Amino acid sequence: MRRRLEDGPGLAAARALKVELRYASVPFVGLVADHYWFVVFDEAAGECRRWEVWQSRDAGGTSFGHLHRDLKPADAGVGGGPARTMCEWRGDEAVRISKVLFSCTTAYPYRDRYRAWPGPNSNTFVAWVLREAGIAFRLPWRAIGKRYLKKAPREPA
Repeated sequence: MRRRLEDGPGLAAARALKVELRYASVPFVGLVADHYWFVVFDEAAGECRRWEVWQSRDAGGTSFGHLHRDLKPADAGVGGGPARTMCEWRGDEAVRISKVLFSCTTAYPYRDRYRAWPGPNSNTFVAWVLREAGIAFRLPWRAIGKRYLKKAPREPA
């Protein structure tokens, strides 16, 4: 039986797995702040899932507090400008990020809390996912809230 993307990546699907980090300017404060999110593509199945934290709880898509899957289409902006792709991962890195994303519905420590400043917010979530996946990637300064995760204790392995 073929695993579907919502189940997380299977070994066969890992070869066709791609994860993109996307961003768009935030309305009103777009000169200084961007909103980041992940899009996971299973190219073999032709499926994709968008993962992000939103300021409203249960705003749409599949919600886990402020954490949302498929709230908006993968390429939709957030009201302050068009979506752009910051980075793309394939192979082992894509699998690691995807595994964190598909477990974050229970593992992300701030899914029930949101604050634009200083966090936790969408950028806190992205920084947390990358850290949990062991991906060394430095988010730009406009990713306000990216450092809030330093206040969250990391679960012992």
